[in-house]
Amino acid sequence: MLVAYRFLHVLLAFLWFAAVFAAHWNAMQARRSNSWTTRASLFAVNRGLSMMIALPTLIGLGLVGNVFAMQMGYTMKTSLPFMIANGLWTVLVLVTLVIEMPASGALGALAHATAAAGTNAEPAGWSREFGRWRAANGLLLLGFLVLLGVMVSPWAAHP
Repeated sequence: MLVAYRFLHVLLAFLWFAAVFAAHWNAMQARRSNSWTTRASLFAVNRGLSMMIALPTLIGLGLVGNVFAMQMGYTMKTSLPFMIANGLWTVLVLVTLVIEMPASGALGALAHATAAAGTNAEPAGWSREFGRWRAANGLLLLGFLVLLGVMVSPWAAHP
């Protein structure tokens, strides 16, 4: 059963990272594009990635990771790496819900409204929302790397 939990945990981790990195890639392409229609499409994809892939897999990753860790003998009371991993996971969920998803939705709405208006001017609030989204995406990618380091570190090898 541990093999199944390990497989599911690794699969969810790769799915979540792929969704976050794909959103990052889409944002880079949107930034390079001169077409607001293209930008609107890319940020609509980013919103879908956040809502339908990134958030559910992040939540599943935390739940499966906790069950997997408990099956391996870790406890929240005595295992510092388990506490750190859960704290980082909570931060990632909060960053996704509070910063990344609202900024992604706002960017999509701003790009869509600008494309519908047929203007090439940058809409009010675009730079602020794009900065918020980039900060959130950067925190998510950095958080993943730190969490990965905590999970594979030598001191986390035994409960």
